[in-house]
Amino acid sequence: MTRERAVGNLQQAVYILNFGAVLLVAGSMAYSIFAIVEAMEAEAFLNTIRVRPWTPLAMVTMSVAGYLGLVFFSCLGQLWEHKTRTAGLFITVAEMILCIGSTIAMNMNYNGLVLLVVADMVRGQKGSRQKVILGIAVVGLYTIVNYNLTGAYFNMIPWEVYLTCFGASVQAFLKGLLSVFSSMNLVLFILYMTMLIQGEYRERERFRNLSRQLEEANRKLKEYAAEAEKNAEVRERNRLAREIHDTLGHSLTGIVAGIDACLTMMDISPEATRRQLEKIGDAARQGMKDVRRSVSKLRPDALEKLKLEDAVVKMLKDMGAASGTDICMENQVKPFQFHEDEEEVIYRVIQEATTNAIRHGRAKHIWIRISKAEQWLTIEVKDDGAGCGLIHEGFGLKHMEERLSLLDGTLEYDGKDGFLITARIPIRWGEEFR
Repeated sequence: MTRERAVGNLQQAVYILNFGAVLLVAGSMAYSIFAIVEAMEAEAFLNTIRVRPWTPLAMVTMSVAGYLGLVFFSCLGQLWEHKTRTAGLFITVAEMILCIGSTIAMNMNYNGLVLLVVADMVRGQKGSRQKVILGIAVVGLYTIVNYNLTGAYFNMIPWEVYLTCFGASVQAFLKGLLSVFSSMNLVLFILYMTMLIQGEYRERERFRNLSRQLEEANRKLKEYAAEAEKNAEVRERNRLAREIHDTLGHSLTGIVAGIDACLTMMDISPEATRRQLEKIGDAARQGMKDVRRSVSKLRPDALEKLKLEDAVVKMLKDMGAASGTDICMENQVKPFQFHEDEEEVIYRVIQEATTNAIRHGRAKHIWIRISKAEQWLTIEVKDDGAGCGLIHEGFGLKHMEERLSLLDGTLEYDGKDGFLITARIPIRWGEEFR
């Protein structure tokens, strides 16, 4: 049995018990008046009291109706969980009025109904300020409905007076039964309040646990944020390093190769040397632009102005003209269209592979082939340079691998006959090539 169900069962028992007590007190009082009138002892009875009693019908009706109204508003307050403060106050005041009315109808001979109102008030009040108000209201309510405190002052008729028409044994039985009702009502009230307090304690404990979990999650989130920021800084530094290496390395390689060519033909053909120096100057200026754009987190200048294939062709043409290297490209993928991040990787891989072939391999001829097979884009860069038996990964190869890994691509290389670089990039779903 869940706690909520147990609390509900206790409350139903309290309702039934108090209804029995109301019927016992009001019914016995009404019966006494009928019996006194039937025995023609009304005059003698009235001489023993200082106030005229209510009629039996009014006594029973007001007692039972007041109690049923109290139960109605009590259930309404429980069902209306998201009631406003004004609505909650209205229900509480209505319960208090009905409790006082029903108790007065019974000549204040039973004040157990106060416990029902107290239980509802305790359940509905939150916060220290509201609980102070609750304490004042409970004391005031109990004072009003207590016979010993106010009943005698307002000339209420004690229940024992009504019981005089019964025999001694019946009187003892009725008094004992009411005592049982009152005691059981108090016991059930204590159990009910205990379960409410336990539930409130568990709820607070649950909130404390949630608060601790939230604080721990917040702490970890801050740690993750700091780590992510640190990783982002590292990635950004690596990105800038790659960009500067690719752009500046590419330009410097072409410039160095071009200057070497100028030194060779300077005495032979001054005019050709001048044209070569002009090309070197153009390559240097373009390299400066690319470096500035890399630092500004922009794409290569060529990709900003041209389509990918045109940008690659122009880059290879400029590098070939500056270095004197014969570069041939075969593109089997039409149309040559990709996402921006893919375009940048393709451009940089071809640029870096070509630069390495000229700078390290001192190649005179470079062949580039771009193809597509089984949802993979393959870029092959082959040169006739010196090659390399034992390959040590330098800055350029590492950067190519890093760039490709961002797209789940792969990089392979072979230095036995010249140098061969093979880069593969998975084609994203939805891209179609003819």
